[in-house]
Amino acid sequence: MLYSASQLWHRLWDQGQASVLVELGPDDTIAEITPALERFGAVGEKAFPSVTLAENQDLAQVYLIHVSSRRVQHFIDVLQADTENIDHVEINLEIALPLIPAGEASLAEGVGVLENDPHVHVQWALHAINGHDAHVLLQGLRPERKARLAILDTGIEAAHEDLAAAYLSGTTEDLHGHGTHCAGIAGAVTNNGLGIASLNWEGRFVELLGFQALGNEGRGTLEQIAQAIVDATKAGVDVISMSLGSVAEEPPRVLITAIEYAQDHRIIVAASAGNSNEDDINHYPSNIEGVIAVAAVNQDLSKARFSNTVGRLSRPIAAPGVDILSSHLNDSYKPLSGTSMATPVVTGLLGVMRALRPDLTSGEAYSILHETGTEVDDTPYVGRVIDAGAALRAVLP
Repeated sequence: MLYSASQLWHRLWDQGQASVLVELGPDDTIAEITPALERFGAVGEKAFPSVTLAENQDLAQVYLIHVSSRRVQHFIDVLQADTENIDHVEINLEIALPLIPAGEASLAEGVGVLENDPHVHVQWALHAINGHDAHVLLQGLRPERKARLAILDTGIEAAHEDLAAAYLSGTTEDLHGHGTHCAGIAGAVTNNGLGIASLNWEGRFVELLGFQALGNEGRGTLEQIAQAIVDATKAGVDVISMSLGSVAEEPPRVLITAIEYAQDHRIIVAASAGNSNEDDINHYPSNIEGVIAVAAVNQDLSKARFSNTVGRLSRPIAAPGVDILSSHLNDSYKPLSGTSMATPVVTGLLGVMRALRPDLTSGEAYSILHETGTEVDDTPYVGRVIDAGAALRAVLP
């Protein structure tokens, strides 16, 4: 396509167009619904052309159909009535990043630390997750291999001074900043005398890959997000980090299928819980089975006022998400708040865990996070707060 999915959505909607995701049966072809397409003046293309039937029968049979927004509901009704050829139909919805105000990151007490990153004293989250202890452990270790950590977001400023040495491939620019911020939290090169510290000690443990699930304005369609999951899976990543989401009574079928595709390739998937101070039970993709749902805590290790609760989900966990300093555009650094920030704290740890034990399954990884995590007053609502030092010790032989 000439346009990204997000650009195409706006372009088509401005022209009175909408887009629909149509999943055909495994033995069906687009020709079988051509009469319906012609009737409504709709045009379509394969949503995920890189996925074959042999790889995944569901994703391979999804088509992205463009139709008049005025007639879209009638079009959907007609398609849903065709149970012989069509397995599922859903609007290609758009989601947008919420904006959470962040205060100024304040300097921590001047305690001696191992890391030489100049902003490390501003990073209260490192202390909260026992990150300094993890660094002491990691400085004497070598990974079995570097883990590949996929940031599905607005892209990554790959040339950023604190990310360049850890960046591997993918989207090399970020005109928004959210993806670059998440990337720094997850995998900024630590102890390099620059910027901030993550758990990626001296860049030895994690490689960053950027996939543009969201456009330059922080919005993306279901198709765009699912395509990013597919691309990350084909790139052979170990962990997918998604600081994005929205609300629906049922998670979108296309995201369920894409995440299952990733999980079938042994990828650990984590997603932000959302920032509406509500129950996360209807917030996707964090509520999709097998996804680690990340809530945010503040400096007191209490639930951040904005964070959704994840206690009713199967894989709840918590991490710092208030005034988190990280990399931003043009080699800068900026504090931001949100479950968006808590998620890469968790996925950065998951990446290091995979680097030390590449055969670690998603279920084993979550069990370690939970069993070694810190119980806090709000644990019934947000899960346990990760303890990086304890989690890494649990991974080692």
